[in-house]
Amino acid sequence: MQKLSRGSSGQRHLRWTREILATLKAHSEHNYLLSDAQKQALAQEISLLETRVSNLAEMIEPYREFLETAHVDVRARQRVGDFLCDEAQREADGRLRPRKREIDGLLPGGFAAIRSRNTLSRVLRAGRQATVEFAERAASTLRTIPPTIAASAGEMADALDRAAALLRTFNTQADDMEGRRLPLRAGLQKAVFDVREMLDQMDGRLRTHFSAAFIDSLYPELARKNTVVSDEPDEEDDTVDQPEPPVHG
Repeated sequence: MQKLSRGSSGQRHLRWTREILATLKAHSEHNYLLSDAQKQALAQEISLLETRVSNLAEMIEPYREFLETAHVDVRARQRVGDFLCDEAQREADGRLRPRKREIDGLLPGGFAAIRSRNTLSRVLRAGRQATVEFAERAASTLRTIPPTIAASAGEMADALDRAAALLRTFNTQADDMEGRRLPLRAGLQKAVFDVREMLDQMDGRLRTHFSAAFIDSLYPELARKNTVVSDEPDEEDDTVDQPEPPVHG
């Protein structure tokens, strides 16, 4: 018997369990080999599984909505903040590069204290907070340049500070989003755990009335290393709540 991987998304668990529930109902309605005791056993399992499937569906909806709206919006704002920090840095680089030798002799760390080797958006791989901190340090450094060398240094520093402040705000919003995401994700993981536990218990109960072949018939064929129902017609939206760590239990 193949069972869906525990690391599969909540949406894929929902599709999988709906297939099982539908098969239970199809046996109950059309399997003319069933005895009255077997029909009664199936009716009990159908009722139990319907409750678990309904709960799983209810947990998936708010989590997916969060990922597709609030979470997407704040990440979009962060990308704008990245761009503005990059633009402020590029502007400073373009204006000051003709005076690079003078700046190298004036500033600790020289011109590199203003111009990062990478664009600031690449620095974010070490964390967007690093982007903010670099921009703020660059702004402070620019303010130490005498007006005789760069009359617009203060203006460029202001641009860096403004971009850094905006990105810092968006980073804080992202932290708040994570606080909202965690309970939604925990609720979804618990619903997945509950439905898997119920299926394990169902298999044990059904062994009293049915053969192993019958129990096997309840489960759909799987593909992709047991991560998806094999005849699933549309898998595009399954990636929305991935990657997720495996749901243990």
